[in-house]
Formats: sequence, C-alpha cells, structure tokens
Amino acid sequence: MALKNGAHLVPSYTFGENELFRQAFDNKPGSRLRRFQRFFQSRVGYAPICVTGRGFFQYSFGIVPHRVPLITVVGKPIHLTKTPSPSQEDIDKLHDRYMVALKDLFDEHKTKYGYGEQTIEFIE
Repeated sequence: MALKNGAHLVPSYTFGENELFRQAFDNKPGSRLRRFQRFFQSRVGYAPICVTGRGFFQYSFGIVPHRVPLITVVGKPIHLTKTPSPSQEDIDKLHDRYMVALKDLFDEHKTKYGYGEQTIEFIE
C-alpha cells in the first residue's frame, strides 16, 4: 500500500506494551495451550490469546490493561517513491528495510527505558 501510494513509512516502537496484560495460563513451548494455539493458527490464520488485566475497582483480575508507563519512540522516515505495481521483490526489500530500521530503533532506546538486556524478536 505504501509503495503504491508513495507514502513514507515511519518506524515506531512502544516500550511497555508487553506489560499491559499478563498470560492467564501457562503458555510455555510444548504446553497444551501452546499446541492448541498453533493448531488454531494453522487453520484460521491467528492464534487466540488468554490474557488478564486489572479490574475497574480492584487490581487483581480483570480486562482493563495494567497501569504501566508506555513510551513510544519514532524513527526516521523511510522515503518511498510511488510504484503503481510493485513486484514482490520490491515489497520484500522494503519490508527488510523497515524491519532493520525497527530493530535499530529498539536497540538505540532500550537501555534508556529499562529494557537493556532484552532483544527484539520478529516472528514470521
């Protein structure tokens, strides 16, 4: 879509999003829940999640996100020229550029916001 319209892509990452909700059940690799999620994903295209947040009037259980700071960092735009019919190779190259820019953005800011030991992992 960005290539077809010549829209610039701006990589951005929000630190803290993974702490908004917690896994409701044990979801380690090999668990029954994980196997079910993978099976469901292979049939439908996405994996269902089981998460909990906090309640409206109490903080132990509910569907409202936990109160955690969210910090969004924005990278330099990736400038594109309008390509009415981009090839799959054009799309793949742009995707690779975006993913590299996103990883660089994460690595540049992770220590500043308390995620120094973590790495970003992309799942295909």
